[in-house]
Amino acid sequence: MKKLKSILLIDDDAVSNMVTEMMLTDIEAAKEIKIVFNGEEAVGYLEERCNEFPELILLDINMPLMNGFDFLDYWERSGLTGNSKICMFTTSALREDKERAKYYSDVIAYVEKPLSENRAKKLLQLLYESTFGG
Repeated sequence: MKKLKSILLIDDDAVSNMVTEMMLTDIEAAKEIKIVFNGEEAVGYLEERCNEFPELILLDINMPLMNGFDFLDYWERSGLTGNSKICMFTTSALREDKERAKYYSDVIAYVEKPLSENRAKKLLQLLYESTFGG
């Protein structure tokens, strides 16, 4: 499978981030993995990159300052739809959260933590299929 140029991980859990980054690095998922700790940091990071969007965003729901759904609302309001594929990456098993995530056009998956190697490979395959048609 093709290695991604970049993945943006938006999550306030430092330990989870470390484990996720190590696992993504081990399977050579992307050339670059950038970690930010909430939606506001993600907005700042994306603005600095001047339209260089990651191919995949792993987005936690429960974060301070700007949570995952607030980030998704910003994403759509700002006309960023179509620039990246987004995976909800969370500890939330709430059906309401899963249903709400379906309303955002760039959300391709809802994955509960932790991200195992098998789930990561399935997610990357899903990303490839949703981007390139299989």
